[in-house]
Amino acid sequence: MPLSVRTLRSRSLLHIGSLRLLAILAFTTLLAPNTKADDIYNIERFGAKGDGKTVCTKQIQAALDACTKAGGGTVVVPKGIYVTGTIFIKDNTTLQIDPNGVIKGSGDIKDYTFMAWGGDGNIDRQPYHLVAAKDAHHIAITGTGTIDGNGPAFFLPNDGKSPRWTLAAKTKVSPMVELWNCKDVRLRDVLLNNPAGWTCHIFDCDRVVIDGIRIDNNLFTPNSDGIDITGGQDVMISNCYISTCDDAICLKTSPDSRECKRVTVTNCIIRTMCVALKLGNESYKDMSQVTFSNCVVYGSSRAVGIYSQDGGVLEDITVSNIVCDTKAPFIFNRPIHISLLQMGKTRGAVRNVLISNFIANTDGRIMLTSEDGSKLENITLRDVQLTYPFIENPELYVIGAQSKQFSPRSLEARKAKAAIVADNINNLVLDNLTINWVHPDSTVHKDYAMKERIEHGGKRVFTPDYSKSHQTDLGVFWGRNVNGGYLDIPLAKPSAVGVTPVELINSNLKIRE
Repeated sequence: MPLSVRTLRSRSLLHIGSLRLLAILAFTTLLAPNTKADDIYNIERFGAKGDGKTVCTKQIQAALDACTKAGGGTVVVPKGIYVTGTIFIKDNTTLQIDPNGVIKGSGDIKDYTFMAWGGDGNIDRQPYHLVAAKDAHHIAITGTGTIDGNGPAFFLPNDGKSPRWTLAAKTKVSPMVELWNCKDVRLRDVLLNNPAGWTCHIFDCDRVVIDGIRIDNNLFTPNSDGIDITGGQDVMISNCYISTCDDAICLKTSPDSRECKRVTVTNCIIRTMCVALKLGNESYKDMSQVTFSNCVVYGSSRAVGIYSQDGGVLEDITVSNIVCDTKAPFIFNRPIHISLLQMGKTRGAVRNVLISNFIANTDGRIMLTSEDGSKLENITLRDVQLTYPFIENPELYVIGAQSKQFSPRSLEARKAKAAIVADNINNLVLDNLTINWVHPDSTVHKDYAMKERIEHGGKRVFTPDYSKSHQTDLGVFWGRNVNGGYLDIPLAKPSAVGVTPVELINSNLKIRE
């Protein structure tokens, strides 16, 4: 039945009235900072200004506090650059940084909250952070926006020479993101960059998922670790891109932390001047049940580093499906380094480590070392391929080496001339090793012909001679005090005819033909 003119007019008026009502509600919501709209809290409703100049710490914190007080929800950082000091995420809160939204650290240390969390007064920790959470449950940092630490505001002047470290002021904001004793944590998709020190620290947290984040730091900023996990348990890291100067993903235990266990890292692309996938050196408590898999590492001094020095037991660790190179401007690059030292009264251990499907383009050696009086235990390397575009002579630099991460108590191992160096091990398996040596008359590949090479942990700077691609020749395997296990490496040959392929000293190791 056709509608009357009166009916049509009534419906039109009703529609116009509805639109007016919606507009009034939207305007009211925009003006009232306490108003909750589907648990969404836009920081601009609380007075934050994204002009890149105004310090908005109080306004952003007001939004976070209101969200938690209401039982939880999402605090939104919209498009803009929001300068702030320390902000705290609390229970049941998601901090969502929208595309083109930036949380930027203030350049004034007075805008940050002093936090002396944990420790006994003897632990050297910076007390200032940009984004922090303590004892919080069900929290998240998400979105495709950015957390910018404004690190250069805390850097000392640089002489402009490269490679040289940029130095930071004694008081700085580090770690940039600090999560302490939290449970059920999610970090997804955000960009973290420009820290003044460590980027993200997970301390004694449970059930942490870090997925799809990007860390993009200056390659010459010291101590700019990517993700540090101290005492973390049930931690899952995946699908991340990390480019940084210092350790990229590092598991630690400190005197005041718990054990670190049940940690998995997978599907990441990592660029770092230091170690990409690491356990230690801080190793006061045990670390166990750890997997690193399906990662590409480039420009790294070491792709994998496993270090016990403070009495912790590091065990039950697998590393698989790794492709890497060591195109870093250092001496003593190592695609894999496992090291055991005994620096305190408690004796640590490294045992039950399986590394498989590992491909490296490198100028250095795989080092598996323990100091005299201790032994690595149950170490397996299987299906390993090494390609050498340049062979470094370790003897040129051993005397005077200062790095605490370069087998400092094993001089013989440090200067041993072999692709695989093993010192003090019970039960070592090396199965299916392939080595591709650069021809001695070939030109050194430009990626490895750095004008200068520097030393980790020291001040020495070297200008290597690249007129020959072989600074020396290497055998396949050097072992001292290695007992139990076997070598099954028929495809691996030394770098030159006449070089002894396998050298064993005080060892009982089967060699399979």
